[in-house]
Amino acid sequence: MSEEFGRIIEKGFETWKNNLNIALPFILDSLFSILFVGMVGVAVAFVIGFDTTAQFFDRVQIISRSMSEGQEMPAVGAASLLLLIKPYIAHLILSFLIIIIGLFIIRTFFKAGAIGMAKAATEKGSTGFADMMNYAKKHVISLLLTDILIGLFLLVGIVFLLPAALLSPALFSGQGDASIGTLILGIFLWITYMVIVITVLFIAPYLLVIEFLHPIDAIKTGFGFFVSHKLDVILLLIFTVAIAIVSNLVIGSVPKVGGFISTFVSIIIVQPLTTLWWVRLYMAKTNKPLYVNELLSHPDDLSNGW
Repeated sequence: MSEEFGRIIEKGFETWKNNLNIALPFILDSLFSILFVGMVGVAVAFVIGFDTTAQFFDRVQIISRSMSEGQEMPAVGAASLLLLIKPYIAHLILSFLIIIIGLFIIRTFFKAGAIGMAKAATEKGSTGFADMMNYAKKHVISLLLTDILIGLFLLVGIVFLLPAALLSPALFSGQGDASIGTLILGIFLWITYMVIVITVLFIAPYLLVIEFLHPIDAIKTGFGFFVSHKLDVILLLIFTVAIAIVSNLVIGSVPKVGGFISTFVSIIIVQPLTTLWWVRLYMAKTNKPLYVNELLSHPDDLSNGW
């Protein structure tokens, strides 16, 4: 018999309390991401010159200070900044792309490791660094491809903007109220479409790692799981998003240190818990073996665990 939604939340929290090291992939993700961005930044500064880099940050600081004081962006400052970076546009674009791709790979590697640790903890009651590395190395490529496929599905929604694109001459000439309405409607439909796709396929990356699936199979299985358990998926998605938003708003409102504390809580608590809940949802609803602490559990838990 599969667990009810409330039981999944409770047991997932219990697993997290007994396996606080599940935060490790998220900590390493943050550290390696910062290190990678720093390395690329130093490399760019070395290529374009440290003096030029210093001038760039000085001018950005002057502009940001002026804008923070309620003034408009100084035209002279903006023009001088553009002239400064103009010879290095190609370098900046290339470095930006390298950062995006690098962060994507780092995030995916540790995401696979986190899901693997959550699976091991849910299944065996404990997990460790070895589980993280094992699952990360095995699934990083497949998980990358899965995320890319889901991203392509999201981009398909751009078709909702085609009617506005066809009316673009009237739109940019300011003569067509209907074209503006079409653009707004297209954006709304695209956002709605993306929300639906994200909801339907949200669990696909998790079960790719849990079931050792190929990307296309993971998407198919994820869709099938949503169809069979749509209420649980929607409830958990709303629940986890609400926790993330509320914790960010409440903790982030603390003066001066709120942003730092909010990030810390997200990395140490919110993200590991969220991963455990999604893994447990799938494993519980598909009758996978779940760890049961026989000394502390209710008899019903024992029957569910075997």
